[in-house]
Amino acid sequence: MSDYKQYSDDELVQLIRQDDHNAFTEIYRRYWKRLYALAVHRLHSRELAEDIVQDVLSGLWQRRMHTIIDSLGAYLAVAARYATFRQLSRMQVTVTTNEWPEALHAAADETAALRFLQQSFQEQLQLLPEKCRLVFDYSRNQGMSNKEIARQLHISEKAVEKHITKALQRLRIQLRHYLHFFSVLP
Repeated sequence: MSDYKQYSDDELVQLIRQDDHNAFTEIYRRYWKRLYALAVHRLHSRELAEDIVQDVLSGLWQRRMHTIIDSLGAYLAVAARYATFRQLSRMQVTVTTNEWPEALHAAADETAALRFLQQSFQEQLQLLPEKCRLVFDYSRNQGMSNKEIARQLHISEKAVEKHITKALQRLRIQLRHYLHFFSVLP
């Protein structure tokens, strides 16, 4: 048996697509505590957090053939976060008067962090070369197709693709250190 600890996340994802149970076991071992910490932080319930982690990881296995995963850690963090929010929305919890200040403080923290990320994103967009920024804006904010953008700017579709790729790469690199505001996972 190979030492699965040595495999990268991308390699493990490829292996689970080939029905490799040992690769899935390594993913489980590698991410269980992180996902649990994320869920228990929001739910304040060990049992519910354990259920969330089990659901997320079993969902990964069930959808292994169909899901495109660029970053396993980010994928699992988002899946855990959404599962946690779904669980919270299902719970019929009444908030007592004593809990209001804590709940409001947590919501204010998340709102401030989101605003900070949005501001940082806009700043990084402004640092992109003009044509790259314009192509990205047309694509992501105005919903134009690559063909429409190429026609509008009198450039090839291949150039449009290159500008979008360049913008996304730069934004990912520049904003990667802000992810800790939103996730326990790297």
